[in-house]
Amino acid sequence: MSRFARLIPLLALALAACQPLPHPFSDLRPPPSSPAMSPPDAVGIVVDPVAGAPAPTATALGEAMADALRKEDVPADTKVGNAKSYHLAGTAQANEDGQRTRVTIVWALRGPDGRAVGQETTSDEVPSAIWRDGDKELAKALSAKAALALAARVEGDVPVEKQVHDPVVALRPVTGAPGDGGNALSRAIGAVLVRAGVVLKAKPADQENYWLSGKVEISPVPDGKQNVKITWSLARPDGSAIGQVSQENQVPAGSLDGTWGDVAYDVAAAAAGGIVELIQNAQAATGS
Repeated sequence: MSRFARLIPLLALALAACQPLPHPFSDLRPPPSSPAMSPPDAVGIVVDPVAGAPAPTATALGEAMADALRKEDVPADTKVGNAKSYHLAGTAQANEDGQRTRVTIVWALRGPDGRAVGQETTSDEVPSAIWRDGDKELAKALSAKAALALAARVEGDVPVEKQVHDPVVALRPVTGAPGDGGNALSRAIGAVLVRAGVVLKAKPADQENYWLSGKVEISPVPDGKQNVKITWSLARPDGSAIGQVSQENQVPAGSLDGTWGDVAYDVAAAAAGGIVELIQNAQAATGS
């Protein structure tokens, strides 16, 4: 297990739980393979496998999202697509605490050219067993809210990008990390956020909406260990703070003095859901 595999983000925001929506006529709907559900000229959305979820759950989530999009009159499938199809990729972050697991899923929609169209985040605390086993009702609950928002970004049978102005985030250097941690964390958080659909700039200029900075603090603790605290701070270009995502854990003393390797990506993956939600909340607060 990675040294940071059990990091739990301390989010500076409330994560809203998703509830399944009633669909009283769902039993009368033709199966996804029916010709009526797959018109030959439909471009549609291909729902890619959900990364970071147990295999049964990844499959259930993909099928549930495709079904939820079809219920909103958006052609969608987990297998059938063409060169003009849009792709929806989910990235799951699960923090297990005994018999309960906090699940956050970032759904990123991209055009056939790979350009980001938008992203939505869903979160809930669920029994660990049903998260691991691919429970279909849970998959529906985690897909329904995001499907409504994603469907609003497309028009007609063919996904067409609306005039949605995605926020631009400038990455500032990660400070305080020993070894190659500064560069490794910067690369990792950039890669993970781009995968989640966030538009990034390499450094602050004058077009970005937000700045994201990372700070690493290391302090000695007993038994030959170090306490490592990583704080991701989102701010506006004028310096006014929006919120933070913090992570903290203990590692063997000196173990991060060299190459961080996969540890940087573990940290970034664990923080991404909270960072994306901070951005979305800031956008909603300004009416963007």
